[in-house]
Amino acid sequence: MSDAAAFQATQTTLRVPPKVLVIGRSFQEATSLMKHLGQEGYLVIAEADPARALTVLRSARFELVLVETDLPGDAGRACIETLRADDVLASLPVLAISSSNDMDAIERCLNGGADDYLPAAFGPAMLRARVNAAVDRERLHDGQYLRREMSVARTIQRDFLPQALPDVGGMELEAALRPALDVSGDFYDCFLLSSGEVMLVVGDVCDKGVGAALFMALFRSLIRASADPVGGGAIQMIGGRHTMVMQALQSASPAELLTRVAGFTNDYIARLHGRTNMFATVFLASVEPYSGELVYVNAGHEPALIIAPDGSIEELRPTGPALGMMPQSRFTAVTRTLEKDHSLLAFTDGLIEAHSPTGEIYGGERLREVLRSRANDTASGMVRAVLDSLATFARHADPHDDVTMLAARMQ
Repeated sequence: MSDAAAFQATQTTLRVPPKVLVIGRSFQEATSLMKHLGQEGYLVIAEADPARALTVLRSARFELVLVETDLPGDAGRACIETLRADDVLASLPVLAISSSNDMDAIERCLNGGADDYLPAAFGPAMLRARVNAAVDRERLHDGQYLRREMSVARTIQRDFLPQALPDVGGMELEAALRPALDVSGDFYDCFLLSSGEVMLVVGDVCDKGVGAALFMALFRSLIRASADPVGGGAIQMIGGRHTMVMQALQSASPAELLTRVAGFTNDYIARLHGRTNMFATVFLASVEPYSGELVYVNAGHEPALIIAPDGSIEELRPTGPALGMMPQSRFTAVTRTLEKDHSLLAFTDGLIEAHSPTGEIYGGERLREVLRSRANDTASGMVRAVLDSLATFARHADPHDDVTMLAARMQ
């Protein structure tokens, strides 16, 4: 290995220490301060000119700024006020440092926005305490900011879900989504097609958290847009040399509709976002509310269940792979009949993989026991019974995964 390559390899494996910028002291004058901060694990950079210091701060991430109170012409306070007025740098923790214990200058810097100050004579314990307190306040601020942002994300994601399920004669619908974290990788959708069928969708994006939530919105939008294109226009997808054109589907059969929706969504994700290795298992179904004709595509998802009034249960198993794993995957549509007083329950694996405080898994059989006992219940009663059973089972254990259910009952 060459010296340059060895140096590069070393740089990529070493952890970069957090940086502190000292404004107003030369390298030589800051020797003691730099020594103590270095012992605390910081890399200290000194910049005598406040104007140049602002450029340095914008060029890299710093954990802390120390500003000398004794800069000529009240420049210390002016420097701190400039930091606090900067959108990017405003939240940086700032300590005023004094070489003369001029309390008037120190107070001016505190009034200008400094978090705390260091007196002329300080020992390692005082330095550690005040630096750590300033940095901790910034981390608390970051945490509050993150909580606010997650609250906004949670609201936006909630708005991606149907605000109300369709009111369909002859069919009762109910849904529930319980995220494990602030935002969810699960999604469901339910809407009327222009041809009169009810479209049911339950999906589960791999992984959890913010990344999964972003892809949840993309998957849900692709499915809805391709299932019932507005105005009968074509949807185009371009990826490299490949071009797919999906014609308007109002005249397509339910089986053609579902396989094309699955294929379009799969190819869009696999071709344009394949490098992310994100995919989703999805159950898609079209139900004719009067005849009860049920057509479904199960893209690598947990089997949906048809529950008969006598408690017998039929599984609707996968008919193709998860969406987004590989372009040009094939999906098959299967037809069943959802008869009067029969119910359909589609759900994500977070339900049957939920854990109790002792580590026991909720499991498919426990779910089936609840469904058999509520075979003649309403869709809302069935969903509520499953949620109550899950809550009793899990008690106060942290959620293992998002839990989503969508139920339909023929009346």
